[in-house]
Amino acid sequence: MSTRSTVLAVGAAAVLWVAVSAQQQEMKPRPGPGSGITNVTGDVRITNAPAVRASQDGEWRVAVESVPGVRITEVPSPGFLRSGYRYEITWADGSNETVAVDRIAGNGWIEVERGRRWVNVSSARSIAEAR
Repeated sequence: MSTRSTVLAVGAAAVLWVAVSAQQQEMKPRPGPGSGITNVTGDVRITNAPAVRASQDGEWRVAVESVPGVRITEVPSPGFLRSGYRYEITWADGSNETVAVDRIAGNGWIEVERGRRWVNVSSARSIAEAR
């Protein structure tokens, strides 16, 4: 190989080395050599990843959509209720009340307190005869 060929080969190598070095310094907007962005495929394992501690910021909002309407038409009054008797009622909120039944209507309604008030026992947690 002649001296001239050697000088040209070394010069070409130097120019190529400078071009490759400059390419690695410059960030390109697309994946590829010198961009710092690489498409990865296959089985990739990430090691030395920091632990992430996340918490809720702001209020939670949950919505239920596309639920058909529910309509309860005829709720019978409990069959054991009788006019003239007193009953201890525990309501859904945990409060207790003793009532004297004057009259029994449909859909869980009973008349109490000598016709001054109606209550709906279908929302009661429990009903027991008061002694």
